[in-house]
Amino acid sequence: MATARQADPYRKLLRILLVLLVVFVLLLTAWFWLDRYQKANFDVRQEEIALKNEEMLTEYNQKLNEQLKNTSTTGETAKRPEPAAQGVDVVDLSQFPLVGGQDVVVTRADALMGGLLLLNRWHALPADFVTVEDQLKSVMNETSFRVPTSNNKVVLFPAAIAALDAFIADAKEAGLEYYNIYEGFRTMDEQTTMWRDEEAKHTARYSGDALTEVTRRAVAYPGTSDYQSGFSFRVGVYNGNDRVLNQTAFQDTEQADYLNENGWKYGIVFRFPVQAYPEPDTIDKSYITGINLSMNAYRYVGIPHAAIMHAKNWVLEEYIDYLIAHPHIALYEDGVLKYEVVRMESGVADQEVSIPADAASYTVSTDNMDGLIIAITH
Repeated sequence: MATARQADPYRKLLRILLVLLVVFVLLLTAWFWLDRYQKANFDVRQEEIALKNEEMLTEYNQKLNEQLKNTSTTGETAKRPEPAAQGVDVVDLSQFPLVGGQDVVVTRADALMGGLLLLNRWHALPADFVTVEDQLKSVMNETSFRVPTSNNKVVLFPAAIAALDAFIADAKEAGLEYYNIYEGFRTMDEQTTMWRDEEAKHTARYSGDALTEVTRRAVAYPGTSDYQSGFSFRVGVYNGNDRVLNQTAFQDTEQADYLNENGWKYGIVFRFPVQAYPEPDTIDKSYITGINLSMNAYRYVGIPHAAIMHAKNWVLEEYIDYLIAHPHIALYEDGVLKYEVVRMESGVADQEVSIPADAASYTVSTDNMDGLIIAITH
């Protein structure tokens, strides 16, 4: 009888280990593919959720904008006024809030240099105006002599200089040249000297309040002259080879006609209309400006404001008074929205405001009556 063969325990253990290794590799491979599948499925799900959230947010914003357009600030449902289908129409939207979308920071310096700083006998230069005086530039130097001035000391804020530069270039294309800017910004010292010189002419006959009043007929009290805004300037014509033109009163020239007719397109308005001046049909506005002199003084206010003032035949004082009573207005041209203007009560600190997301551009300005005025171009 043959003897039984004894099994090798090490070989048996090795087989068991190989089987376990194969099982482990299979489990590891299965876990790897399962994990990848779960991650891929998770990413797809996350994408679907993000897209759904985006759709919901877009739908929400659309509904919110519609609600803002059709709900008054008092919470009552109101119908947004329809502009005229033809021509220029200024519409009062004061019952409707400005639809925001993008937040911008506006500074006090921006506001002081925005163009609507009101200076007259009732509203004096704010004390912090000195903080922006270093932004005043020589008109002659900034335009490389394209805008003629009496000398290089005629200075204005850059926005006014740019407007004059554009206007004079276009006037030249239209065949009208020889504009000359004779005066721009006046310092407090310059205005004080002018006041004292004029006052001295009347001291023999007047004193006290009477002296102040008679002096004010010709010169604004220091701190209340529109020339101290940095946006007001006196215009004339000069051609070294044309003596007749030089001796012609500015408002009797073609240059004046062109400026009066087209200046608003560049943000420029005639500042002090009096009876029959600058044009025969001009209505006297001295009762509100406080100036009853025939002066060739023009003022940069910015294109949106000038367009509205031109459409309504308003001077700066009338325009600001209207905005106080109607703090949200819009100008439409042939039924299409061009400009929106909003006035809000504001202090002197820098602040954040919200403007429409689709705004092409915007400007801000103080009115020197505790208001911040935002003009949006669409």
